[in-house]
Amino acid sequence: MYIIVGATGRIGSLVVKAMQHQNLPVRAVVRDPSKLTLTSVEVGKADLMQTDEVVEAFKGGTTALLITPENPASQDIMGDTRRVVENYRQAIIATGIRRMVALSCIGAHLDDNTGNILMSRMLETALADLDVEKVYIRPSYYFSNWLAYLDTVQQYGILPTFFPEDLKIEKHAPADLAQFITEIMIAKEVQQVYELFGPRAYSSRDIAAAFSNLLQKSIAVQSIPPRQWVETLCSVGFTEDAAKHLADMTQAVVDQKAIPEFPERVIKLKTEFEDYIRPYVANAD
Repeated sequence: MYIIVGATGRIGSLVVKAMQHQNLPVRAVVRDPSKLTLTSVEVGKADLMQTDEVVEAFKGGTTALLITPENPASQDIMGDTRRVVENYRQAIIATGIRRMVALSCIGAHLDDNTGNILMSRMLETALADLDVEKVYIRPSYYFSNWLAYLDTVQQYGILPTFFPEDLKIEKHAPADLAQFITEIMIAKEVQQVYELFGPRAYSSRDIAAAFSNLLQKSIAVQSIPPRQWVETLCSVGFTEDAAKHLADMTQAVVDQKAIPEFPERVIKLKTEFEDYIRPYVANAD
C-alpha cells in the first residue's frame, strides 16, 4: 500500500491519480476528505499535527510520500514542521513503513538562513536515523508559483516578482515532478537523493515574455524590493512568521544559496513554462 500525504495538494493529488491509472494500491491521506476530488481511492483522514491520526493513516502501508506543511496562516511554521516530522517518525516506527520518499527541495543540504528551505532540511535530518529505505527528492522552483499573478498579468499587463527581473532561476512543472515521484515510489532500486531542475533556467523577464506571447500583449515586469516582501505577503494573508520565512527563502534564492548538493547528477525535467501555463491562460479567457 502506497501512502500519499497531502493528497489534495498540487503534487500529492497528481501522484495519487498516476497511481490510480496504474491500478496500484494507494491511500490518500488528507485532513478534510470533502476536499478530495479523486474518486474510488482509499482515504486516510489525518491531521498531521495529531500523532495518533497519522499512525492510523499509515497502518498497512509499505511506502509513504512525506511533505512539509507550508501553511501561510501558521504562527510558528518551523515549530509546526518539527511537530509534523516527529509524527512521521512515530508513524513509520509504529507501522513498519519500509520506504519513505520525502519531498524536499534544492538547497536542503545547507545549514544556513534559508527560510522555508530549512523545513525540507528538517524533514531530511529528523528522519535520517530511521531503519528504512530513505529517498529525498529535491526539486527546484515551481512553475505553479506564478499562477498567483495570472489575474494581475491579464488585467493590468504587469508581472510582479520578488526576484531581480534578469536573475535566471531553475524552475519546473509540477506534473513532471509528480510523474518522477510516482516512478520513484514504485521503483525496485533507488538512490537516496534526487535533485531536479526544469529544462532550463528562467528569469522573471522570460516568464513575462511567455505570458506576453500567449496573451498577445506587452507584459511589464515589476520587481518588488526586499524591504517590501514581508509587508506584501502579509497583505495577501500570510502571518508575519510565515512571511518572514518565505522572504528568507527568497533572499537565499537571490543570493544563489539554493543550489544542488550534487550538480553533476541533476536530472532535467521536460516541460517548458509556456507549455505549462498555456491551459491556465486559455481557461481564464
